[in-house]
Amino acid sequence: MSPWMRGVIDTLVGSELLRGSTIPHRNRLAVILIDSAFETACRAFLQHKAKIKLSDSHKHRDNLISTMKSKLNEIDAEVWDSINFYYEEIRCDFYHQSAGKTITDISVLDYRDTVEFVIDTAFATKVRPLVEQQLIAAQTTDTADDAVLHPIPTIHPTESRDRTTKVLIAVAAVAPKSVDEVNEYFKREGETLRLKPEEFTTFLARNSGSKKLFYYDRAARRWKLSKLGLDKLCAAKQEDANG
Repeated sequence: MSPWMRGVIDTLVGSELLRGSTIPHRNRLAVILIDSAFETACRAFLQHKAKIKLSDSHKHRDNLISTMKSKLNEIDAEVWDSINFYYEEIRCDFYHQSAGKTITDISVLDYRDTVEFVIDTAFATKVRPLVEQQLIAAQTTDTADDAVLHPIPTIHPTESRDRTTKVLIAVAAVAPKSVDEVNEYFKREGETLRLKPEEFTTFLARNSGSKKLFYYDRAARRWKLSKLGLDKLCAAKQEDANG
């Protein structure tokens, strides 16, 4: 990842963490962060990709957008209009005036997707996978307490009807780096379940950490079972034996 993109990705991760929190005005705060990521990305693109020497004039939103438009002709006017709408009608109001207002989940996602489309186009990349990777890392730990030192019970994925148990079995078996390794394992074992990349990412993010089912081994760069995950798998094996 380019060094000038790290701050952009981290800011977008921050907005996702806010959206997933229980803070009453999380969407309002998320919009402010998304817009901050957009402006940071614009200045990074102009400076490092377009090789433009930024001046004080680029501190002003109108001049910044105007310069971006001139360098990204492939982006339709409707996209810029959408960004301007969220900035002028929502973001500025939230930031400067109406601390008590909020915004719907759908509107936040619409603005996020629009901003990420511009960033993707500008840098010829895909920021969403980068954000999701960082989001998982931010929500997981890999302390010694997470390490599984006990024998992992033998259980076949087709022996369980429970989706979570099937994923537990796959992670225990292959300690995957990605969803591709999980799906390849299912295929080898004759299991019909297949996970989409975003589904796998969301599943791990919701069930990771020292008190949940999985943890991320940063040294090996692989997903493994936590102590709780192993206990759940042992329980599933026992249920199968009793059934």
